[in-house]
Amino acid sequence: MKKEFVKLSAVLCLITLVAALVLAGVNTITAPAIERAEKEATETAMKNLLPDAEEFEASETDENLSIARKNGEVIGFCTKVSANGYGGAVVMMVGVDKEMTVQGIEILSQSETAGLGAKITEDKFKGQFAGKSLADLKLVKKPTASPQEFEAVTGATISSRAVESGIAQACDMITSLFIKEGAK
Repeated sequence: MKKEFVKLSAVLCLITLVAALVLAGVNTITAPAIERAEKEATETAMKNLLPDAEEFEASETDENLSIARKNGEVIGFCTKVSANGYGGAVVMMVGVDKEMTVQGIEILSQSETAGLGAKITEDKFKGQFAGKSLADLKLVKKPTASPQEFEAVTGATISSRAVESGIAQACDMITSLFIKEGAK
């Protein structure tokens, strides 16, 4: 019995070792392609949010923050942020002009419930942010006339709050940029 236990344990260890080596090999092969695709999605999102920008310069203090320039002058900022939604992390890009007005948001990845929380990726929801001041955005279930309010996705308040949280993070990152680097 003890001999059989040792034999089965050895076989299980061998299977585990082979599986680990296969997974490591697959990761080695696919990691560069995944990284390249994520970089391209980020660059596309920045260009969509601030189409007038000629270049995006990475911040010296935060790899997720880029300074948008046209003719060498700062015209805005793009910030990649992540917030917890109902189904996991909601990763988004927030674009603002130099007056701190939101130009738009792009959802880069999310795991929200299809048909509910995933509606944060729809233009109807994302379009609410364009033209609003970056600071003091307020999530509401039924909007009033306040220019800083945005309407939550019905039945997906947690997902909507994740976007609100991401925009607040963007505000903090950009404010920090001005304090640390002067954003010249």
